[in-house]
Amino acid sequence: MAIDAAQRGWSLMFPELPTHAGSKQHCAAYLEDTDRFKVELVGINSPGLN
Repeated sequence: MAIDAAQRGWSLMFPELPTHAGSKQHCAAYLEDTDRFKVELVGINSPGLN
């Protein structure tokens, strides 16, 4: 995902922060594009969905 995002002009914000968002089942990434639009991506790691 990170490679695809970078190829489309998005860069990872706060790479030094842990990716956990509230619990070990949730992960988050913060991206910014060249126009300074920002997005927060949040995912859930559910054992039943792997």
